[in-house]
Amino acid sequence: MKQYVWLNPVSVAMYGGDDLIAQLKAKGMEPVECRLDHAGFVREKYRHAMGKAGGCVADMRCPLAVDYVKERYAPDFLEYPPIEPILLHCARELHQRLLGAGELLVTTPCRALKELGTSLRLPGVEFLTFLELARRHGISLHKKELEESPIPPGFFAELNDRIEILDSRVKMDDYFSAPAPKTLPALLELLYCEGGCHRGDGVWEGAE
Repeated sequence: MKQYVWLNPVSVAMYGGDDLIAQLKAKGMEPVECRLDHAGFVREKYRHAMGKAGGCVADMRCPLAVDYVKERYAPDFLEYPPIEPILLHCARELHQRLLGAGELLVTTPCRALKELGTSLRLPGVEFLTFLELARRHGISLHKKELEESPIPPGFFAELNDRIEILDSRVKMDDYFSAPAPKTLPALLELLYCEGGCHRGDGVWEGAE
């Protein structure tokens, strides 16, 4: 059975290049890309969510951050819109496009996104972290140190001037340990790993 692989943008930025593609093809995997603008589509979903919200909207793109805030602080002013992360939108597009053509491997920058993707139970689709893919197939990796994520904090900046960015666990702790502000932001951008997904445990050896 033919095997396709989708590399998440963080993995491409850190490890991508002709050598990685050549190794994947030598192992019998065909790299594929999305054709739709899922980042723009997701951003518009948040614009709509903020427009009808009665409180502050939570950024749902990082399941680890969302679970952390819910379990540790459970703020009553946050609304959690049912908007899937960009990666899951990509997986759904590719699943539909490649249905019946072979197996699809979807790489993630962290275990939390892997688990969320796996919970969808898409037939013929396997979610695994990029490092799991590399270990499974004996891929030789050459990591590029990134100063910032390919999708850095500030994803929602163009939507509203009342966006609060909490791009680390420390910033979330500081924010939610303080009294709730009198004027709530329109949206809280939540990222568990400092600065973004390039610190995720699926791409960074030794990550928490």
